Amino acid sequence: MNFKRIIQFVLDHKIVFIFLLAIAMLAGIGQTARHLRVDNSLSIWFLEDNSGYQEYLQFQKEQGSDEVVIVMIPVTEELSENHISKLKELHQKTDSLPYVKATFSLANAKYPIYSNKKIYYRNIYQAGRSIKSMEKLLSELPSISNQLVTEDRSYSFFYLQLVPANLLKHKRSQIIEELRIIMESTLQQSHISGAPVLGEAFNETIYNESNFFAVASVTIILVLLLFLLPHWHYVPIALLSIVLPISITFGLMTTMGYSLNLISMLIPTILMIYSVSDLIHITNIFHNYRKANPQMSRSVQIKNAFQESLRPCFYTTLTTIIGYLALVLSPLPAFKAMGLFTFVGLVMAFCLVYVIAAICFSYLSKTSLQSDVKKINISALTQKINHWTTHYKKPIIGLSLLVFVLGTICLFKIEVSTNSLDLLGPGKVKSDLELIEDKLGGSIRLQLNITSSNSEALFTKSNLKKLRKYQEKLDSNKLISHPVSIVDFQSLLERRMSSMSVFGKPNLEKIMRNSQKSENDFFSFYDDDFSFMAININIKELPTKELRPLLNTIKEDFKSVFSDESYELKIQGFSEIFAQLNTFILQTQFRSFGAAFLISFCILFYFIGQLKISTLALIPNLVPLFMAFIIMFFFDIHLEAANAMLAPIMLGVAMDDTIHLMNKFKLYRSANLSITESIDKAVSYTGGALFSTTISLVCGFLIVGLSDVSSVSTFGLLCAFTILMALVADIFFLPALIKLSDK
Repeated sequence: MNFKRIIQFVLDHKIVFIFLLAIAMLAGIGQTARHLRVDNSLSIWFLEDNSGYQEYLQFQKEQGSDEVVIVMIPVTEELSENHISKLKELHQKTDSLPYVKATFSLANAKYPIYSNKKIYYRNIYQAGRSIKSMEKLLSELPSISNQLVTEDRSYSFFYLQLVPANLLKHKRSQIIEELRIIMESTLQQSHISGAPVLGEAFNETIYNESNFFAVASVTIILVLLLFLLPHWHYVPIALLSIVLPISITFGLMTTMGYSLNLISMLIPTILMIYSVSDLIHITNIFHNYRKANPQMSRSVQIKNAFQESLRPCFYTTLTTIIGYLALVLSPLPAFKAMGLFTFVGLVMAFCLVYVIAAICFSYLSKTSLQSDVKKINISALTQKINHWTTHYKKPIIGLSLLVFVLGTICLFKIEVSTNSLDLLGPGKVKSDLELIEDKLGGSIRLQLNITSSNSEALFTKSNLKKLRKYQEKLDSNKLISHPVSIVDFQSLLERRMSSMSVFGKPNLEKIMRNSQKSENDFFSFYDDDFSFMAININIKELPTKELRPLLNTIKEDFKSVFSDESYELKIQGFSEIFAQLNTFILQTQFRSFGAAFLISFCILFYFIGQLKISTLALIPNLVPLFMAFIIMFFFDIHLEAANAMLAPIMLGVAMDDTIHLMNKFKLYRSANLSITESIDKAVSYTGGALFSTTISLVCGFLIVGLSDVSSVSTFGLLCAFTILMALVADIFFLPALIKLSDK
């Protein structure tokens, strides 16, 4: 009765509700338009208190950012006056920009000279110097030279080191656009890549994908509604039920400072799908009730129909939101935000669909009783399903058990790996990256800092020998390109000074303190107090399954050279903490799925009231997940950032059909029907609703599967497949299991 009183209150004050909902929708749209930002930066993946993330930010602040933009320029003569003048023009235009920390190219590259017990730095390129002399200098600094010009001399490189990423904030798009304009106005042709460019490309891809999902979702859902709703008059109501919760949720999210990212861009599509699912149930029940009771007043029809739909819709919504709310337990901020705002949006959608439907149904024409859409008669299909689950229950259960076994085996064989390139859509940015990495050998910078734990001097003859040996090991690794350190300058000076090697002197550190510091700190070889010496290396964009072993190899090589425990290695750079994603993804799966599983069982037990039947009803909901694991293994789909939320979300979705089915089963059992009769009648009664909601959910996630971003597309296709398998499990495996238990 309380629920009916709420509906009556809405009907009595519907003008007020219409006004309030209109204000809320306009406010949500306005806030979204003003504050919506796209942010796929590092901060969405790591909590502020993560030690690795904090160390990375500190490294960027103190020792130079690894936010490096790489510009690759086609050349015919890399040391020609014309090309060097173009590079100098680029330096002039970019060196003074507030977000540029350092620039580097053939035009300002330096080499060391030793004089009067000091080290000085001079430009490699000098107008009066012969090309042969400059080429000789470059050949004596191969690790640096190979980063300035390709081996075949067909491309030259220009680097811009930006300020730390957290200082760029939301200015990245303007920065990259400004740099592109500078390059286009100065150079005839160029290829641009690097971490800042890729970050902005990720953001642009997300924005474009969100727009595509919005248009495609509305189009597909509109078509579905014309077939799944009993009359076209209900379609505008359904569209209104979609727009309101999405606009309010996004308005709330953007007002609180949250941005659109790889994960949260799925929220509108998800809210659309579930809003439509609830409305289909409510509308069909209301339409049938209206036809069966034409003599009743409209308000009574609405209240009675809504009361009948409330229990199954409430529990299906509850199990669904649990899957998303469980994501709040993830250690990844992107998943936490996704779980929180999807939860808020789904709760809002559930409440608003009743409010909107009640108001709109009250205005429907009295003549709109007959369905203008020819419905598919599925009674024959449900009768066959009941026949199969009665006569072939053991083979069905046996097949399901086989799925459990295979799924368990496949689960432990699925690789955990995120490939950042799979998060990037096709286009010039991706092709430029591939070309630059092919020519340069890597686009990601890492800095390997070596420190002494016992305060002993680092820059000794012995340690420099070890540093050289360690750098040679790194150089032999095919995944590492162009390692650079102070020993590159040491080699040059020793060749030019013969026996007067400054690096062999016991007072080397004193000489270095008195020496001229390089004007360009693009490479960081040591800090002001000589507390570390560093090697700068380049690596390609690698998936985490390759990145982590590479980092381990780097550490093992260090231990093999610096065997003394008094020396420590610290790998600095984005890749070091990006490799931690594997651990966080696993934590997300186990924590979120564990919480969703436990809470779902408690809800099911409370809903059914019998431990045995509740347990039997829960088991089939695991079948679609194990089927997904099998598909992931056989199609070599890795567990990654985009699909790490698959298990908890799909468990909640799978529970929806079970709740609808068990609701009717429980009613028939209370009428003293046998278990077999009860489950057969439940399948027959709910079959239409189960097929309708499954079709809408599958189509919704198939839209996500059309994404140009490989990771997002895979997630959408896996979700669509899992939802389809959830229906199969609920209409075949669940009835067969329950019938087998009937004594």
